[in-house]
Amino acid sequence: MKLSFRIIPARFTKDTQFNELLAFLLEHREAVGEISLFTEYWHHGYYPLEQFEPFCEVVTKRIATLRENGFSNVGVNMLCTLGHFDEACNWLPSLPYQAATDHNGIESKSCFCPNSPQFMEYIKRKYELLAQTKPDFIWVDDDVRMHSHGVEYTCFCPICIDKFNHTNGTNIDRQLLVEQLNQPDGAHYREQWIEQNTTVVEQLLEHIAASVHRVDDQIELGFMTVSQVYASYSGPDYERWLRALKATKARPGGGFYDDREPLSLIQKILETSRQTVSFPREIRDLQYEFENFPFQRLSKSIHFGLLECTAALATGLNGIAFDLLKQEEGTLEDYHDWMIGIQKMKPMWSAMAENAGDYVGRGLYPAFSAQFDAKRKVQQEGNWFKPDNGDVLKVYSLSELGIPLSMDANHACGTILTGKMAEGFTTEELRSMLAGGLLIDGRSLQVLWERGLGHLCGVSIRETYDNGVYEQFTDEGFNGRHSGERRDARIAFWKDLAYVVEPLNPEVRIISRLLNFVGEDLGPTFTLFENELGGRVAVHGYAPWKHIHSGVKREQLMKVCDWLTKGILPVIIRKLGKVVPLIQSTPDGSGYSLMLINATMDPTGEFDVEVRTSHTHWSRLAEDGVYTPLTNGRVKNEKDVTIITVDSIGPWEYIILSTQMESERL
Repeated sequence: MKLSFRIIPARFTKDTQFNELLAFLLEHREAVGEISLFTEYWHHGYYPLEQFEPFCEVVTKRIATLRENGFSNVGVNMLCTLGHFDEACNWLPSLPYQAATDHNGIESKSCFCPNSPQFMEYIKRKYELLAQTKPDFIWVDDDVRMHSHGVEYTCFCPICIDKFNHTNGTNIDRQLLVEQLNQPDGAHYREQWIEQNTTVVEQLLEHIAASVHRVDDQIELGFMTVSQVYASYSGPDYERWLRALKATKARPGGGFYDDREPLSLIQKILETSRQTVSFPREIRDLQYEFENFPFQRLSKSIHFGLLECTAALATGLNGIAFDLLKQEEGTLEDYHDWMIGIQKMKPMWSAMAENAGDYVGRGLYPAFSAQFDAKRKVQQEGNWFKPDNGDVLKVYSLSELGIPLSMDANHACGTILTGKMAEGFTTEELRSMLAGGLLIDGRSLQVLWERGLGHLCGVSIRETYDNGVYEQFTDEGFNGRHSGERRDARIAFWKDLAYVVEPLNPEVRIISRLLNFVGEDLGPTFTLFENELGGRVAVHGYAPWKHIHSGVKREQLMKVCDWLTKGILPVIIRKLGKVVPLIQSTPDGSGYSLMLINATMDPTGEFDVEVRTSHTHWSRLAEDGVYTPLTNGRVKNEKDVTIITVDSIGPWEYIILSTQMESERL
């Protein structure tokens, strides 16, 4: 298990700062397993080689000194390959080669076009110089992408347009290409353009690997990725990209910089898990990036930060890359408590990491295609450059109700489609989802009808409303004692749409209806249907992901999700609360691991957890890394499922349960 620290140049270029850093790291030696020295303080892409070379001489000395002091795994992190965004461009040397250019012809001030021959020669030499510092590894940062480079969508410079024409046998300029990309019938061009983006990144990473290994083929290479939801324009094919780099290390990333909105933690954990699932299986060094950018000590509490790292390891990662220490020159005295906390957690984290790569995520899969930007429709107004990729993130609110989510489509027990996400999948992929368990919202239903699959949902769209309506539970037996309960999500506040659906089959079960504010029944809004493929489909037309946090709605949704999966939803929490489950198992179900996070400021009180497995031997993993068997009737079996009684979990605390036994580790 790796505990890695990423160190910004201000902390090591001057002798005084480096000496303080070295003393700090030695004082907390047990918490430091790997050290990565950054190449830049800024995010500007150009570092003149006549300045970068003497910097690399300093790095060489620092690596040697760190090794002399017992740090055996020391490498570097190339912060800027293309450049991240426009920063310090008024003070640093201007880009001497072609800049990244957006669809309007506007050039970035800090970021390069990746196809420029001059840039490719420059970056070859830059990586060669870095390889000569004798690092154990080199990380490539997440600026190797085709979006968000000071200008949002790149690269439409003459070089890249020529490349597109040469590859696809076309003869168009930037303006005509953009016009085609914006056309409703321009799908062919959009797929070609995204494929070019994928290939350009792949070729750049191949070039980087060759440059490094020309100097020393023993240097390991790693790549930091970003959420596919935000990177879809870049055509993220992480399997191709990591193999092109010959990577042995990967670091899934995402923005979560402070704990002012603590539930954002869950989104980041799930999105880094989504990235990890798409990595090649041979990548075994999987480091979660813990970040409190711009590295202010009080941005995250130690308690919450350690919880974040623990949750990341619970999804299958086996290391933490800490982007934590102060970025400016100055004292590190504020960070001793952090290091003590990390060292305290090391035994538990090491035990968790032992199973990394061997377990798979279990639960419902919030579907998103990395090809979404290549395949999504463009409306008649014609603006492809106005994406709406974030719909899938709304689904994560289900986890707050205790509904388990999995980013592993191959091992999930069902699928969730939201918004326009269905547009990113082929018709056959959608049909396969419809043959299993599928939860969708009204917009997804519309897409499925456009694709000729709507009949498999059992309902069509009758009408939509944008204000003054609420949901009422029906007396359908599914709702039990909650018949007649109401929920008003105040959709006008959020500019949301409510859908009334029309049942097309007498077998459709209506579990909620839509009423207006004067009590008139507008029709069905939440339905269940088992289709001809044997799939079970739930259509939720009223605020399916927002303001669902009542006890009665939680119970309804939990029942729906269990019905969809035909009773194999992997975990059910038998108490009202905001307990987030992160559950994994071996592919064959012979071993399980379950992390339960109390995502509120209230203690949970004692509660029961139903786990859909016959395992009756469970243990609790403690901070000392020891698995302690659950005894005294805390585990029992009911009809081939396991019921575990859990003691009260404190506010933003957690518990880790496992079928692993301490004797199995000896």
